[in-house]
Amino acid sequence: MRKELDNFVIEYDKELTYMSDIIRTLEDKTGIILEFFELDKLSKKKLVKIFTDREKFKEYILNFVPEFKEWMCGHTYDGNINLLSIEEAQKSEEHKDMTLEEFIECIVHEFVHSCQQELSKDGEAVGWYWEALATNLSGQYFDPVDLSQCDFNLIRKNFNNTQNAYQHAYALGKYMLANYSKEQLLEYIKNPSSLRS
Repeated sequence: MRKELDNFVIEYDKELTYMSDIIRTLEDKTGIILEFFELDKLSKKKLVKIFTDREKFKEYILNFVPEFKEWMCGHTYDGNINLLSIEEAQKSEEHKDMTLEEFIECIVHEFVHSCQQELSKDGEAVGWYWEALATNLSGQYFDPVDLSQCDFNLIRKNFNNTQNAYQHAYALGKYMLANYSKEQLLEYIKNPSSLRS
């Protein structure tokens, strides 16, 4: 099945009762996020592929990462937005209580990554920063964490294997969005070398 929107093509293999909610949220939030990144539109429509089979999703994501983690439910490694359906995401311990709102925030989170990729493909060793923006701009919420407990060297070198990585990235992003200019935040995406030192 396929739905085409102004900025997206959504593909899925089973009827999803919440498709109208996905479409409405994407249409509502896309402009705000594009504006943040100073983009009129994406260079091409973004494919959103919703996997209704966890094993197929796992098999696909292993083309891009060395190890599949149970909490993984979305990615943009191939330039598209690839997600597990909410029903499949809820089968993991991490996402068992995921609401429809949280699921749609995951799609918006991955759209933020798509916008980041429009400005720069260089996300090496700055995944924490990409996640800092994606968690905040998507409207996601994470419980507060004590940043003094953050092993910043580990989070920079091995984000996906760092305990509470997304919570720390969220807290760092909240701080940066409140205290840095948008120009500086965009410059970090375009020229991430200063974040690596």
